[in-house]
Amino acid sequence: MKKLLLVFALTLGFTSVSQADILVEPYLGYEMGKTKNNDGKFDGSQLGLRLAYAAPIFFWGGLDYTMGVSGTFKPDSGANDDGKRSTLYGVVGVDFPILFRAWVGYGFMDEVKFDTMGKVKGKATKVGVGFTGLPFVSLNLEYVNEKFDEGDTGTIDPEFENNSYVLSVSLPLEF
Repeated sequence: MKKLLLVFALTLGFTSVSQADILVEPYLGYEMGKTKNNDGKFDGSQLGLRLAYAAPIFFWGGLDYTMGVSGTFKPDSGANDDGKRSTLYGVVGVDFPILFRAWVGYGFMDEVKFDTMGKVKGKATKVGVGFTGLPFVSLNLEYVNEKFDEGDTGTIDPEFENNSYVLSVSLPLEF
């Protein structure tokens, strides 16, 4: 009987610790990138939200939506054009026990609408790291590689690649 009570107490103690959470992480970032094929630069500010399932063993996975609220494409020759981004990623990540987190994502929906040049669509991948040493917030750096392969642009080649760095601050909340 004592062994049964001990096993029951240990099981109850360990199961209360192994609880999975929902990660809700809004973020605000600034993107700086360089395009290939259509030589130029793309920069702008963005808002985003990660919604993920956080496992009790430091791993998490879910969706990451990025919306570019302002952005400018600056070609090496020609006029600048404003654009707005919309990207939906599938992401997986790990929260290390001390100060850092990392994640990778695949953007299966990636679209940029330019004011005068039309829009381009493609796929994206990203790799990110975050510093969690501050209370409540995470300071993040991401590398994003986008390959656009279709679009209705009249002035630029719709098949081009954009490589960007994104600096962001986020508020990772687990419920």
